[in-house]
Amino acid sequence: MKLLVLDTLKARPMHGYEVSKQISSLFGGRYEPSPGVIYPTLQWLADSGYAESSESDGKMTYKMTAAGEEFLSRNRAPLDEFLGSMEGGPRGDFPILRSARRLERTITVYLPEMSQERRVEVARILDDARRKIEAMMEQ
Repeated sequence: MKLLVLDTLKARPMHGYEVSKQISSLFGGRYEPSPGVIYPTLQWLADSGYAESSESDGKMTYKMTAAGEEFLSRNRAPLDEFLGSMEGGPRGDFPILRSARRLERTITVYLPEMSQERRVEVARILDDARRKIEAMMEQ
């Protein structure tokens, strides 16, 4: 978890909640680390000098330090092995599942404000995509 959190912070400084959501997206939404996992890990990274925290608007933001970059670099192999094992896992290709879940979230967010015409058009697009995927798989 330490390496996963640190790798997540590599992208940009984040609040603990954001770190949790980013990690959840790696798992296609099937796993979201709890605050009881994320915050002690962030504290350990800060105590070890691999991350530093600052308070803004009453929230703690964490960012990776140079020592954290070095630690992540030295331990990259086990993290890459773990992340690689997720790609070929028994549930199938995770990038495809992540894309499907992102699509579902997008539709869920916009559905309440969609007109009936837009709903029909989105349904048509989704049906067309399904037909194309089915045709591709039957070749």
